Amino acid sequence: MASKKKMSAQQFGLWIEEQANAQCRPNKSRMECVLNIDHIEPGRFAALYAVPSSTGLLVVELSDSFISEAKAWQALDDESSPAYPPKFYKEWMGEQYLTDKSARVERLEI
Repeated sequence: MASKKKMSAQQFGLWIEEQANAQCRPNKSRMECVLNIDHIEPGRFAALYAVPSSTGLLVVELSDSFISEAKAWQALDDESSPAYPPKFYKEWMGEQYLTDKSARVERLEI
C-alpha cells in the first residue's frame, strides 16, 4: 500500500502561486509567500509562510495586511511580526479564504 506523501514547503509555494497568483521565495527552511488580497481588502497584501515539521507542513499567516508587496516582504523578514498560531496545512486549507477569489469581507461597525 502506497503511503500518502506529505506536501513539502516547495510544493506549497508552487500550489499557492498557481491558486492565488502569489509570489513565493524559499528562505532558510521555509517558503515565504505574499499575495495580493484586493478581493478581500482593496489595495492590500497578505504574507504567510510554510515550514516543514516532523508531523506535517505548518502554515503561518502574519496577522496584519500590508499596503504594498514590499511591506509584506519586509514583515516576513522581521522575526517579530505578529502572526496567527501555526496550523497544519490541511487545517489551514479548511479555514483559509486567500485562494477563494469569490470571498468578500463585509465591515461591521461596532
